[in-house]
Amino acid sequence: MSDDAVPATSRDRGRPGFLTTVVGCFTVLVLVPVLVVGTYLAAAVAFTGWPPNLNPFAEETVDRTGASVLKSLTEISEYHAATGHYETVVDVEKDVRFVPGWLNGERVLYVGKGDVDAVVDFSELDERRVELSEDGTTVTVTLPQPTVDEPTLDVADSYIAHRDEGLVNRFQGSEVEREAQLRAIEQMTSAATGEGLLVDLAKENTTAMLRGLFGSLGYTDVTVTFDDEAR
Repeated sequence: MSDDAVPATSRDRGRPGFLTTVVGCFTVLVLVPVLVVGTYLAAAVAFTGWPPNLNPFAEETVDRTGASVLKSLTEISEYHAATGHYETVVDVEKDVRFVPGWLNGERVLYVGKGDVDAVVDFSELDERRVELSEDGTTVTVTLPQPTVDEPTLDVADSYIAHRDEGLVNRFQGSEVEREAQLRAIEQMTSAATGEGLLVDLAKENTTAMLRGLFGSLGYTDVTVTFDDEAR
C-alpha cells in the first residue's frame, strides 16, 4: 500500500509518541546535570560546611575595642586631608654692582605651578584623644590642627615667561631659575597658610572620613574636634 493510501488518522497517531520521546530525552538531559550538581553541593556542605563567602548564615565579627580602633587610626600616621593647586609668578633679578645689566646681569619671570597638601597627624592618638563609650555607640576624637605640607612644584608645567641675560651670563651657568623655583615654593606655602581655606577644607574632610569610619563600626554618635576648638 502506498503512503498516500494510509489514512490521515494512522499517520497522526504515531507522532505524539515520537514527540513524547524527544521531550522525555530532553528532560532527562537537563535534569541529570542539575541533580548531579545538587548532590555534589549537598555532599560538600555536609563534609566541609558552606564556604565563608557563600554561606548566608555566616557570622561576621567586628572588633570595636578601643585598642583596635586606635591601632587602625595610628597606622594612618599622616592623613592628607586636602590638596590645593596654586600658581604664582616670581620675578627674580640679579645684577652686578657698577656693571650695566646688558653686560652682566640676569632677570627671570617665572610662573610656578604646584600642589599643597594639608595634613592631619594621627600618629600620636591615644585613649585621651579617642574616647569611646562603654556601650559602643559614642566616640569623641580630638585631633591636632591640620598643618600645611611642603608644596610639590610641578616643574614640567611651570615655565619661564621671560628672561633677560647680559652678554657674560649667556656664556656661564645661571642659578636664577633655581632661585625662582624656591621662591615660588615659598609663595605657595604662604598662600596656603595665610588664606586658611585649605586648612578648613582639611578639617571638613577629616571629620567626614572619621564619621564614615566609626559609622561602619556601629558608632552612631561621632564627634570630631581639633585642638583649638576643644579648649
